Amino acid sequence: MSKVNYAELNSLLIEYNSLSNKPKHTKEDERRMAFLQTAISAVKNGASTADVDEARLNDAARRAGLPIGQLTREQEQEARNFKAFVETRDMGEGAPMLSHVGTYSGLGYFVPNGFYPELFRAMSAHDILFNEDSCTVLKTDGGNVLPLPTAGDIENVASVIAEAGSRTSTDISSVAQAIVGAYSYSSPRFVFSMEVAQDMQGAFSISQLAKTFFADRIARGVGADLLIGNGVNKTKGLIPCLEALGIIPVTATGSSTNTGGAETGANSIGTIDLANVLENLDSAYLSSPKTAWCMNRKTLGYLNGLVSKMGTPIDIVKYVDGEPHIYGIPVKISPSMDNIGASKVPVLLGDFSYWVTRLVKNENLGLTVIREAPGLVENGNVGVVCFFRADGALAFNDTSGPAPFVPLQCHS
Repeated sequence: MSKVNYAELNSLLIEYNSLSNKPKHTKEDERRMAFLQTAISAVKNGASTADVDEARLNDAARRAGLPIGQLTREQEQEARNFKAFVETRDMGEGAPMLSHVGTYSGLGYFVPNGFYPELFRAMSAHDILFNEDSCTVLKTDGGNVLPLPTAGDIENVASVIAEAGSRTSTDISSVAQAIVGAYSYSSPRFVFSMEVAQDMQGAFSISQLAKTFFADRIARGVGADLLIGNGVNKTKGLIPCLEALGIIPVTATGSSTNTGGAETGANSIGTIDLANVLENLDSAYLSSPKTAWCMNRKTLGYLNGLVSKMGTPIDIVKYVDGEPHIYGIPVKISPSMDNIGASKVPVLLGDFSYWVTRLVKNENLGLTVIREAPGLVENGNVGVVCFFRADGALAFNDTSGPAPFVPLQCHS
Protein backbone atom coordinates (compact mmCIF):
# COMPACT_ATOMS: atom_id res chain seq x y z
CA MET A 1 0.00 0.00 0.00
CA SER A 2 1.24 3.51 -0.84
CA LYS A 3 2.37 5.86 1.90
CA VAL A 4 -0.35 8.04 3.39
CA ASN A 5 -0.03 11.77 2.65
CA TYR A 6 -0.90 13.12 6.10
CA ALA A 7 -0.73 16.77 5.05
CA GLU A 8 -3.32 16.11 2.35
CA LEU A 9 -5.43 14.04 4.73
CA ASN A 10 -5.33 16.77 7.39
CA SER A 11 -6.44 19.39 4.85
CA LEU A 12 -9.41 17.24 3.82
CA LEU A 13 -10.41 16.62 7.45
CA ILE A 14 -10.30 20.32 8.28
CA GLU A 15 -12.52 21.16 5.30
CA TYR A 16 -14.94 18.36 6.14
CA ASN A 17 -15.20 19.41 9.79
CA SER A 18 -15.77 23.01 8.79
CA LEU A 19 -18.65 22.03 6.49
CA SER A 20 -20.19 19.58 8.96
CA ASN A 21 -20.30 22.27 11.66
CA LYS A 22 -22.37 24.61 9.52
CA PRO A 23 -25.91 24.99 10.95
CA LYS A 24 -27.52 24.61 7.51
CA HIS A 25 -26.20 22.82 4.44
CA THR A 26 -26.85 23.74 0.82
CA LYS A 27 -27.02 21.09 -1.89
CA GLU A 28 -23.53 22.15 -2.94
CA ASP A 29 -22.32 21.61 0.66
CA GLU A 30 -23.87 18.15 0.68
CA ARG A 31 -22.20 17.22 -2.61
CA ARG A 32 -18.86 18.52 -1.38
CA MET A 33 -19.14 16.61 1.91
CA ALA A 34 -19.93 13.40 0.04
CA PHE A 35 -16.85 13.92 -2.09
CA LEU A 36 -14.69 14.70 0.98
CA GLN A 37 -15.82 11.51 2.68
CA THR A 38 -14.75 9.50 -0.36
CA ALA A 39 -11.49 11.42 -0.63
CA ILE A 40 -10.63 10.98 3.07
CA SER A 41 -11.18 7.24 2.84
CA ALA A 42 -9.08 7.00 -0.33
CA VAL A 43 -6.20 9.08 1.06
CA LYS A 44 -6.14 6.94 4.23
CA ASN A 45 -5.54 3.98 1.90
CA GLY A 46 -2.63 5.67 0.13
CA ALA A 47 -4.41 7.36 -2.80
CA SER A 48 -4.18 11.06 -3.63
CA THR A 49 -6.90 13.63 -4.22
CA ALA A 50 -5.84 13.64 -7.90
CA ASP A 51 -6.65 9.93 -8.01
CA VAL A 52 -10.04 10.64 -6.45
CA ASP A 53 -10.73 13.42 -8.95
CA GLU A 54 -9.85 11.14 -11.85
CA ALA A 55 -12.07 8.36 -10.47
CA ARG A 56 -14.93 10.85 -10.09
CA LEU A 57 -14.53 12.05 -13.69
CA ASN A 58 -14.37 8.48 -14.99
CA ASP A 59 -17.46 7.60 -12.99
CA ALA A 60 -19.35 10.56 -14.48
CA ALA A 61 -18.30 9.52 -17.98
CA ARG A 62 -19.26 5.90 -17.28
CA ARG A 63 -22.73 6.89 -16.06
CA ALA A 64 -23.20 9.00 -19.19
CA GLY A 65 -22.17 6.09 -21.40
CA LEU A 66 -19.05 7.93 -22.59
CA PRO A 67 -15.57 6.52 -23.25
CA ILE A 68 -12.97 6.63 -20.49
CA GLY A 69 -9.28 7.26 -21.00
CA GLN A 70 -6.47 9.77 -21.14
CA LEU A 71 -6.73 12.68 -23.57
CA THR A 72 -4.02 13.92 -25.86
CA ARG A 73 -2.96 17.54 -25.48
CA GLU A 74 -5.03 18.51 -28.52
CA GLN A 75 -8.06 16.60 -27.24
CA GLU A 76 -7.73 18.21 -23.83
CA GLN A 77 -7.59 21.67 -25.43
CA GLU A 78 -10.69 20.91 -27.49
CA ALA A 79 -12.44 19.64 -24.37
CA ARG A 80 -11.70 22.83 -22.45
CA ASN A 81 -12.89 24.97 -25.33
CA PHE A 82 -16.07 22.96 -25.74
CA LYS A 83 -16.70 23.28 -22.01
CA ALA A 84 -16.24 27.07 -22.27
CA PHE A 85 -18.47 27.09 -25.36
CA VAL A 86 -21.29 25.40 -23.45
CA GLU A 87 -20.84 27.41 -20.26
CA THR A 88 -20.75 30.89 -21.82
CA ARG A 89 -22.97 33.04 -19.59
CA ASP A 90 -25.79 35.47 -20.39
CA MET A 91 -26.49 34.21 -23.85
CA GLY A 92 -29.34 33.06 -25.99
CA GLU A 93 -29.10 31.20 -29.22
CA GLY A 94 -26.40 32.60 -31.49
CA ALA A 95 -24.64 34.78 -28.88
CA PRO A 96 -20.85 35.26 -29.09
CA MET A 97 -18.98 32.02 -28.46
CA LEU A 98 -15.87 30.21 -29.51
CA SER A 99 -15.23 29.88 -33.21
CA HIS A 100 -11.85 28.24 -33.78
CA VAL A 101 -10.17 26.37 -30.98
CA GLY A 102 -8.67 28.85 -28.55
CA THR A 103 -9.99 31.99 -30.26
CA TYR A 104 -13.06 34.19 -29.99
CA SER A 105 -14.73 35.65 -33.04
CA GLY A 106 -18.24 36.58 -31.90
CA LEU A 107 -19.79 34.56 -34.72
CA GLY A 108 -21.74 32.27 -32.45
CA TYR A 109 -20.25 28.98 -33.67
CA PHE A 110 -17.77 26.45 -32.34
CA VAL A 111 -15.65 24.79 -35.02
CA PRO A 112 -13.18 22.38 -33.37
CA ASN A 113 -10.09 21.26 -35.26
CA GLY A 114 -10.93 18.48 -37.68
CA PHE A 115 -14.68 19.20 -37.58
CA TYR A 116 -15.22 19.48 -41.33
CA PRO A 117 -12.87 16.66 -42.42
CA GLU A 118 -14.53 14.30 -39.93
CA LEU A 119 -18.02 15.51 -40.86
CA PHE A 120 -17.40 15.10 -44.60
CA ARG A 121 -15.76 11.71 -44.10
CA ALA A 122 -18.71 10.40 -42.09
CA MET A 123 -21.18 11.79 -44.64
CA SER A 124 -19.32 10.16 -47.54
CA ALA A 125 -19.58 6.80 -45.76
CA HIS A 126 -23.33 7.39 -45.47
CA ASP A 127 -24.22 8.35 -49.05
CA ILE A 128 -22.58 8.11 -52.48
CA LEU A 129 -23.46 11.75 -53.22
CA PHE A 130 -21.01 12.98 -50.55
CA ASN A 131 -18.13 10.71 -51.55
CA GLU A 132 -15.53 12.42 -53.71
CA ASP A 133 -14.30 9.00 -54.85
CA SER A 134 -17.78 8.24 -56.19
CA CYS A 135 -19.00 11.58 -57.61
CA THR A 136 -17.69 15.11 -58.14
CA VAL A 137 -17.48 17.00 -54.83
CA LEU A 138 -16.61 20.70 -54.52
CA LYS A 139 -15.60 21.97 -51.08
CA THR A 140 -15.63 25.75 -50.93
CA ASP A 141 -15.15 28.37 -48.23
CA GLY A 142 -18.18 30.37 -49.39
CA GLY A 143 -21.60 29.83 -50.85
CA ASN A 144 -21.50 32.25 -53.77
CA VAL A 145 -23.18 31.09 -56.98
CA LEU A 146 -20.87 29.08 -59.22
CA PRO A 147 -21.47 28.32 -62.92
CA LEU A 148 -20.38 24.79 -63.82
CA PRO A 149 -19.51 24.00 -67.43
CA THR A 150 -21.43 21.09 -68.93
CA ALA A 151 -20.52 19.29 -72.11
CA GLY A 152 -21.69 16.28 -74.08
CA ASP A 153 -19.63 14.87 -76.92
CA ILE A 154 -20.38 11.14 -77.00
CA GLU A 155 -21.78 11.54 -80.54
CA ASN A 156 -18.45 12.60 -82.06
CA VAL A 157 -15.90 9.86 -82.74
CA ALA A 158 -12.52 9.67 -84.47
CA SER A 159 -12.45 8.62 -88.14
CA VAL A 160 -9.81 7.44 -90.58
CA ILE A 161 -8.28 10.03 -92.87
CA ALA A 162 -6.05 9.57 -95.88
CA GLU A 163 -2.39 10.55 -95.79
CA ALA A 164 -2.15 14.29 -96.42
CA GLY A 165 -5.93 14.31 -96.65
CA SER A 166 -8.03 17.26 -95.58
CA ARG A 167 -9.23 17.55 -92.01
CA THR A 168 -12.44 19.08 -90.80
CA SER A 169 -13.14 20.71 -87.46
CA THR A 170 -16.15 19.64 -85.41
CA ASP A 171 -17.51 21.56 -82.46
CA ILE A 172 -18.23 19.85 -79.18
CA SER A 173 -21.73 18.47 -79.50
CA SER A 174 -23.25 20.29 -76.53
CA VAL A 175 -21.79 22.99 -74.32
CA ALA A 176 -23.70 24.84 -71.58
CA GLN A 177 -23.51 25.48 -67.87
CA ALA A 178 -25.24 24.46 -64.65
CA ILE A 179 -25.58 26.76 -61.65
CA VAL A 180 -24.71 25.60 -58.15
CA GLY A 181 -25.28 27.72 -55.05
CA ALA A 182 -25.65 26.75 -51.38
CA TYR A 183 -28.74 26.01 -49.30
CA SER A 184 -28.60 26.25 -45.51
CA TYR A 185 -29.45 23.27 -43.32
CA SER A 186 -29.77 22.87 -39.57
CA SER A 187 -29.58 19.53 -37.80
CA PRO A 188 -32.11 18.54 -35.13
CA ARG A 189 -31.09 19.58 -31.62
CA PHE A 190 -28.76 17.35 -29.60
CA VAL A 191 -29.42 17.73 -25.83
CA PHE A 192 -27.16 16.81 -22.91
CA SER A 193 -26.79 17.81 -19.28
CA MET A 194 -24.57 20.56 -17.89
CA GLU A 195 -23.02 18.00 -15.52
CA VAL A 196 -21.66 16.03 -18.46
CA ALA A 197 -20.41 19.20 -20.16
CA GLN A 198 -18.58 20.26 -16.98
CA ASP A 199 -16.51 17.10 -16.98
CA MET A 200 -13.49 17.68 -19.23
CA GLN A 201 -13.31 14.13 -20.61
CA GLY A 202 -17.07 14.14 -20.98
CA ALA A 203 -16.88 17.47 -22.82
CA PHE A 204 -14.49 16.04 -25.37
CA SER A 205 -16.67 12.96 -25.78
CA ILE A 206 -19.76 15.13 -26.21
CA SER A 207 -17.99 17.12 -28.91
CA GLN A 208 -17.07 13.92 -30.74
CA LEU A 209 -20.53 12.46 -30.19
CA ALA A 210 -22.15 15.62 -31.55
CA LYS A 211 -20.09 15.41 -34.72
CA THR A 212 -21.10 11.77 -35.19
CA PHE A 213 -24.80 12.48 -34.69
CA PHE A 214 -24.72 15.55 -36.93
CA ALA A 215 -22.90 13.77 -39.74
CA ASP A 216 -25.66 11.17 -39.88
CA ARG A 217 -28.52 13.67 -39.52
CA ILE A 218 -27.14 16.09 -42.10
CA ALA A 219 -26.31 13.31 -44.54
CA ARG A 220 -29.87 11.98 -44.36
CA GLY A 221 -31.44 15.42 -44.80
CA VAL A 222 -29.10 16.89 -47.41
CA GLY A 223 -28.64 13.56 -49.20
CA ALA A 224 -32.38 13.25 -49.82
CA ASP A 225 -32.48 16.69 -51.45
CA LEU A 226 -29.41 15.94 -53.57
CA LEU A 227 -31.12 12.85 -54.90
CA ILE A 228 -34.85 13.67 -55.07
CA GLY A 229 -35.18 17.40 -54.20
CA ASN A 230 -37.81 19.20 -56.29
CA GLY A 231 -35.77 22.39 -56.75
CA VAL A 232 -38.23 24.62 -54.88
CA ASN A 233 -36.13 26.43 -52.27
CA LYS A 234 -33.82 23.44 -52.27
CA THR A 235 -31.52 21.53 -54.59
CA LYS A 236 -33.03 19.99 -57.70
CA GLY A 237 -32.01 16.41 -57.13
CA LEU A 238 -30.33 14.02 -59.52
CA ILE A 239 -33.45 11.99 -60.38
CA PRO A 240 -35.69 15.06 -61.02
CA CYS A 241 -32.88 16.49 -63.21
CA LEU A 242 -32.92 13.32 -65.30
CA GLU A 243 -36.71 13.48 -65.56
CA ALA A 244 -36.50 17.11 -66.70
CA LEU A 245 -34.09 16.09 -69.47
CA GLY A 246 -36.60 13.50 -70.67
CA ILE A 247 -34.42 10.51 -69.76
CA ILE A 248 -36.67 7.47 -70.17
CA PRO A 249 -36.15 4.85 -67.46
CA VAL A 250 -36.04 1.11 -68.04
CA THR A 251 -39.31 -0.42 -66.79
CA ALA A 252 -38.88 -3.47 -64.56
CA THR A 253 -40.47 -6.80 -65.54
CA GLY A 254 -39.80 -8.40 -62.15
CA SER A 255 -37.98 -11.43 -60.79
CA SER A 256 -40.50 -14.13 -61.72
CA THR A 257 -38.27 -15.36 -64.55
CA ASN A 258 -35.61 -16.03 -61.92
CA THR A 259 -37.72 -17.49 -59.14
CA GLY A 260 -40.64 -18.98 -61.05
CA GLY A 261 -42.93 -17.19 -58.62
CA ALA A 262 -45.73 -14.68 -59.06
CA GLU A 263 -43.60 -11.54 -58.65
CA THR A 264 -44.27 -8.66 -61.03
CA GLY A 265 -42.43 -5.58 -62.19
CA ALA A 266 -44.44 -3.58 -59.67
CA ASN A 267 -43.14 -5.45 -56.62
CA SER A 268 -39.80 -6.91 -57.65
CA ILE A 269 -36.76 -6.57 -59.89
CA GLY A 270 -34.82 -9.39 -61.48
CA THR A 271 -31.56 -10.07 -63.26
CA ILE A 272 -33.09 -9.31 -66.65
CA ASP A 273 -34.04 -5.83 -65.43
CA LEU A 274 -30.49 -5.06 -64.35
CA ALA A 275 -29.14 -6.45 -67.61
CA ASN A 276 -31.49 -4.16 -69.55
CA VAL A 277 -30.30 -1.16 -67.55
CA LEU A 278 -26.67 -2.03 -68.26
CA GLU A 279 -27.45 -2.45 -71.96
CA ASN A 280 -29.01 1.02 -72.09
CA LEU A 281 -25.96 2.83 -70.66
CA ASP A 282 -23.62 3.93 -73.43
CA SER A 283 -20.33 2.02 -73.28
CA ALA A 284 -18.41 5.33 -73.27
CA TYR A 285 -19.62 5.91 -69.71
CA LEU A 286 -18.77 2.40 -68.52
CA SER A 287 -15.04 3.15 -68.63
CA SER A 288 -15.35 5.90 -66.01
CA PRO A 289 -13.95 5.03 -62.56
CA LYS A 290 -17.04 6.68 -61.07
CA THR A 291 -19.59 4.56 -62.88
CA ALA A 292 -21.66 2.64 -60.34
CA TRP A 293 -25.01 1.17 -59.45
CA CYS A 294 -26.86 3.25 -56.87
CA MET A 295 -29.53 1.82 -54.54
CA ASN A 296 -30.45 1.68 -50.87
CA ARG A 297 -29.43 -1.17 -48.59
CA LYS A 298 -32.87 -2.75 -48.63
CA THR A 299 -32.77 -3.13 -52.41
CA LEU A 300 -29.23 -4.51 -52.22
CA GLY A 301 -30.46 -7.00 -49.62
CA TYR A 302 -33.30 -8.06 -51.94
CA LEU A 303 -30.88 -8.70 -54.80
CA ASN A 304 -28.55 -10.59 -52.44
CA GLY A 305 -31.46 -12.86 -51.56
CA LEU A 306 -32.66 -13.66 -55.10
CA VAL A 307 -33.00 -17.38 -55.70
CA SER A 308 -33.58 -19.54 -58.74
CA LYS A 309 -36.59 -21.75 -59.47
CA MET A 310 -34.71 -24.52 -57.69
CA GLY A 311 -34.28 -22.36 -54.59
CA THR A 312 -30.53 -21.93 -55.02
CA PRO A 313 -28.94 -18.46 -54.70
CA ILE A 314 -28.55 -16.62 -58.01
CA ASP A 315 -25.53 -14.72 -56.65
CA ILE A 316 -25.96 -11.74 -58.92
CA VAL A 317 -24.19 -9.64 -56.27
CA LYS A 318 -20.48 -10.46 -56.10
CA TYR A 319 -18.17 -9.11 -53.41
CA VAL A 320 -14.72 -7.85 -54.37
CA ASP A 321 -12.53 -6.91 -51.39
CA GLY A 322 -15.71 -6.74 -49.34
CA GLU A 323 -17.47 -4.33 -51.72
CA PRO A 324 -20.62 -5.39 -53.67
CA HIS A 325 -20.51 -5.53 -57.48
CA ILE A 326 -23.16 -6.38 -60.09
CA TYR A 327 -21.96 -7.38 -63.56
CA GLY A 328 -18.49 -6.19 -62.55
CA ILE A 329 -19.70 -2.66 -61.66
CA PRO A 330 -19.51 -1.47 -58.03
CA VAL A 331 -22.70 -0.94 -56.05
CA LYS A 332 -22.91 2.30 -54.03
CA ILE A 333 -25.42 3.13 -51.33
CA SER A 334 -27.75 6.11 -51.13
CA PRO A 335 -30.33 5.74 -48.33
CA SER A 336 -32.70 8.11 -50.13
CA MET A 337 -33.19 5.83 -53.14
CA ASP A 338 -36.70 4.38 -53.36
CA ASN A 339 -37.55 0.94 -52.05
CA ILE A 340 -38.88 -1.52 -54.61
CA GLY A 341 -42.55 -0.68 -55.25
CA ALA A 342 -45.05 0.38 -57.89
CA SER A 343 -43.78 3.32 -59.99
CA LYS A 344 -40.70 3.69 -57.74
CA VAL A 345 -37.10 4.15 -58.93
CA PRO A 346 -35.07 1.75 -56.77
CA VAL A 347 -31.95 1.48 -58.97
CA LEU A 348 -29.81 3.97 -60.88
CA LEU A 349 -26.79 3.15 -63.02
CA GLY A 350 -24.49 5.85 -64.30
CA ASP A 351 -21.28 7.83 -64.35
CA PHE A 352 -21.50 9.85 -61.13
CA SER A 353 -18.68 12.17 -62.17
CA TYR A 354 -21.53 14.04 -63.93
CA TRP A 355 -23.14 14.81 -60.59
CA VAL A 356 -21.59 17.71 -58.65
CA THR A 357 -22.13 18.07 -54.89
CA ARG A 358 -21.06 21.34 -53.31
CA LEU A 359 -20.19 21.47 -49.59
CA VAL A 360 -19.49 24.79 -47.87
CA LYS A 361 -17.04 24.97 -44.98
CA ASN A 362 -16.21 28.17 -43.14
CA GLU A 363 -16.19 29.65 -39.63
CA ASN A 364 -19.73 31.03 -40.05
CA LEU A 365 -21.00 27.44 -39.86
CA GLY A 366 -20.55 24.71 -37.28
CA LEU A 367 -21.87 23.95 -33.80
CA THR A 368 -23.96 26.46 -31.89
CA VAL A 369 -25.50 26.14 -28.44
CA ILE A 370 -29.12 26.65 -27.36
CA ARG A 371 -30.03 27.14 -23.70
CA GLU A 372 -33.04 29.44 -23.65
CA ALA A 373 -35.59 26.96 -25.00
CA PRO A 374 -38.37 25.03 -23.20
CA GLY A 375 -37.10 22.02 -21.28
CA LEU A 376 -33.43 23.01 -21.37
CA VAL A 377 -31.89 25.44 -18.90
CA GLU A 378 -34.55 24.89 -16.20
CA ASN A 379 -33.67 21.19 -16.26
CA GLY A 380 -29.92 21.77 -16.33
CA ASN A 381 -29.65 20.86 -20.00
CA VAL A 382 -28.16 22.52 -23.06
CA GLY A 383 -28.77 21.84 -26.73
CA VAL A 384 -26.32 21.88 -29.61
CA VAL A 385 -27.23 22.13 -33.29
CA CYS A 386 -25.11 22.09 -36.42
CA PHE A 387 -25.52 24.53 -39.31
CA PHE A 388 -24.39 23.45 -42.75
CA ARG A 389 -24.66 24.55 -46.40
CA ALA A 390 -24.77 22.40 -49.52
CA ASP A 391 -26.09 22.20 -53.06
CA GLY A 392 -25.76 20.01 -56.13
CA ALA A 393 -26.19 20.04 -59.90
CA LEU A 394 -26.18 17.70 -62.88
CA ALA A 395 -23.29 18.62 -65.18
CA PHE A 396 -25.04 17.33 -68.30
CA ASN A 397 -27.81 18.69 -70.50
CA ASP A 398 -27.14 17.17 -73.94
CA THR A 399 -30.63 15.94 -74.87
CA SER A 400 -29.44 14.88 -78.32
CA GLY A 401 -26.93 12.32 -77.07
CA PRO A 402 -26.89 9.31 -74.72
CA ALA A 403 -27.26 10.27 -71.07
CA PRO A 404 -24.72 9.30 -68.41
CA PHE A 405 -27.45 7.74 -66.21
CA VAL A 406 -30.08 5.05 -66.72
CA PRO A 407 -32.82 4.71 -64.06
CA LEU A 408 -34.71 1.48 -63.38
CA GLN A 409 -38.38 2.13 -62.58
CA CYS A 410 -40.81 -0.42 -61.23
CA HIS A 411 -43.99 -0.99 -63.22
CA SER A 412 -47.03 1.02 -62.10
